Amino acid sequence: MNKTILLVDDDQRLRDLLKDYLSEKNLSIFTSQDFEEAKEILKYFVFDLIILDRMMPSGDGVELISLIKNKSNTPIIMLTAMGENENIIQGLKIGSDDYVSKPFEPEELYLRIKKLLNLYENINQSELRIEFGNYVFDTKTMVLKKEYEEIYLTEGENTLLIKLINKRNNLVSREELADKEFDESELRKVDVGITRLRQKIEKIPKKPQFIKTIRSKGYMLVCREI
Repeated sequence: MNKTILLVDDDQRLRDLLKDYLSEKNLSIFTSQDFEEAKEILKYFVFDLIILDRMMPSGDGVELISLIKNKSNTPIIMLTAMGENENIIQGLKIGSDDYVSKPFEPEELYLRIKKLLNLYENINQSELRIEFGNYVFDTKTMVLKKEYEEIYLTEGENTLLIKLINKRNNLVSREELADKEFDESELRKVDVGITRLRQKIEKIPKKPQFIKTIRSKGYMLVCREI
C-alpha cells in the first residue's frame, strides 16, 4: 500500500504491536506517545492517515482532531475504550472518519485503514466541488454545505455520499454501497442510510430530486461539477 500513518497512543505496548503488524502490510508507521508530541510531528510531516486514542492521561483528542481537520482532509481513526459513546459521537461530529473500540484485533484496524485510504484516494483523484441543487460537497474538506451552512452527516451517511459522488450521474448498486456485498442486513442498512440522507438533502424525501432509485438495481446521485 506504501502509505504513511501517524499513530498517537500513550500505551507503548500497543504502539509497538501495531507498528510491527502494520509495517508488515507495507505501511510506514510513525508513533507518538501524547498529543503535544503529535502536534510537533505534524508541523513537519504530512501523513496519509492518522490513528489516535480519543482520551489519554495527557488530555483530550478533540483539539488535535480539530487542528488536523482545519488544515487538511487527512482521514482520522479514533481508538476508544468500550462505553465511551459520548466521546465517539463528539469525535465524529468534529471530523473523525471512523473509530475502533478497545480491545480490538489488529486486522480489524488494518481493514478500516485500507477502506478509508481507498475511499479518500478515489475522491482526491479530482480536486472538485460537486454541486446538486443548493448543496455543494467539497472533496478537499469532505464537507457538505447548503448555501455556506454545513450539513452534519454521520460517518455512515458521509461514506454513502462519497461513494455516490465517486460515480455521480451513474448507477451505484446496493452491493457497491454496502460494506459486505452479500450480507442482506448490510443491504438493508444501505437503504436506511439512503433514506436518512434524503431526509437531510431532499425537499420531498419520498420524491427525491438528487438521490434517485434505480429500481431493483441501486441508486444514482444526480449532480454537476463546478
